[in-house]
Amino acid sequence: MGGHRGLGLLSTVAVVLVAVMMSGLVETSASGQTVDEPVPRPVTPVLSARRFPAALVADADAELVAAVDAYANRVVGSTCAIVEVDGRRIVTRAPDTPLVPASTLKMATALAALDVLGPDRTLPTRFVSDGRVEKGVLEGDLWVVGGGDPILTTKGYVSVFEDPDQVSSDFGRIVDAIADLGITRITGSIIGDDSRYDDVRWIPTWPSRYQTGGTVSPLSALVVNDGNSGYSQSPDEPTTTRRVGDAPLLFVETLRTSLSQRGIAVGGGTATGPAPADATELGSVDSLPVIDLVGEMLLNSDNTTAELLTKEMGVVASGRGTTRDGLAAIRRSLEAEGIDVSALVMNDGSGLDTGNRATCSLMLELFERLSQTPELLASLPVGGRTGTLRRRMLSTPSMTKVRAKTGTLNGVNALAGLVSTNQGWTLDFTFLHSGNDVRATGVADGFTDRLVTYGARRPKESTLAPLPAR
Repeated sequence: MGGHRGLGLLSTVAVVLVAVMMSGLVETSASGQTVDEPVPRPVTPVLSARRFPAALVADADAELVAAVDAYANRVVGSTCAIVEVDGRRIVTRAPDTPLVPASTLKMATALAALDVLGPDRTLPTRFVSDGRVEKGVLEGDLWVVGGGDPILTTKGYVSVFEDPDQVSSDFGRIVDAIADLGITRITGSIIGDDSRYDDVRWIPTWPSRYQTGGTVSPLSALVVNDGNSGYSQSPDEPTTTRRVGDAPLLFVETLRTSLSQRGIAVGGGTATGPAPADATELGSVDSLPVIDLVGEMLLNSDNTTAELLTKEMGVVASGRGTTRDGLAAIRRSLEAEGIDVSALVMNDGSGLDTGNRATCSLMLELFERLSQTPELLASLPVGGRTGTLRRRMLSTPSMTKVRAKTGTLNGVNALAGLVSTNQGWTLDFTFLHSGNDVRATGVADGFTDRLVTYGARRPKESTLAPLPAR
């Protein structure tokens, strides 16, 4: 069989040689007269690799497919994977099999948030009162009405962040805004109103362990320090003795302490409840714009931000600040963009729920849509450098070469993003894994290690194109 292939190649070369020799000898005018102008002749050698680029491309693709198959076949559990280069699919492994996406699902929340809420929208924390300010004294109660800002923090809480570069919003701005009103004393109480969203603090299908350990805060429209106690009496002091508490109550307790530290006395105590409909608005403090909140959510895989943005989408789309209404808004947004969500099961906005399901095909499409917004692409973690990949891929081939959204749960490891190969290629990929492989996140990281070497013997397209005629 090899001999027949060789004869076929020789025959092809012979035909090409004849065609090249015959072309350009003479050129005949429309009248049939021979003219002296020579026809431009190709300068690419007949046996140049430029005339057979597909063979080199196929070799590189086949090597990658073999490497991925050999790796994935040894992984304990179920996997799906897709790899594309320049929009051309190279690796396709169970692309339409629904698996648990974990936090890669936040890409759906991100895209919908920009659509439903808009990138420039902010989530204001408002101050209203049933009294009035006279000579620096607020006669009456002060209500703080939550708008869903998910990342308000005091200095003490920021000081214990694992990632020193994590984005947050200074709670001190709330205190500054009240002081700027000229208030030096409040005769009544400070009351927290988080009625913008419902009072469901934890999604019922979540494991109870999520309520401890900092996985996600209580889902309230009025939250500071992720709803952790331990800071309300000393907001600027670090502590490791903290636990989840009543989020809106902790907010107003923290505010009362902070006002006192600024010399603003509060005569009453703290409580929670809705503000009167006829209360007078005194001021407000805006959150970061939605596009920045979404970027923070992607970089740090912030579950609280994802869930509060989901409830905010419910408010904007249907007037109800519930997870259910927010998820419906996300689904409608994706469908309107032409994204096939028929296999998508989405029980929350963060990907924490183990009942969520998505395919590699969907995850890749979400990433490719997301990557069209430069700010969102830039917010994805980089291997060994930033966000949730800051401590992963260290001293591996993937270090600095991978920019991707991570997804990690017990027995679930996922990545979706891009790889910059050693040869300068950019591969879009998605990889979902469910199973008890002892390598945990190393399963996904090992997958990207195989992608980094793609095209080691494949020239760039610019070196394969035919040379210009002359």
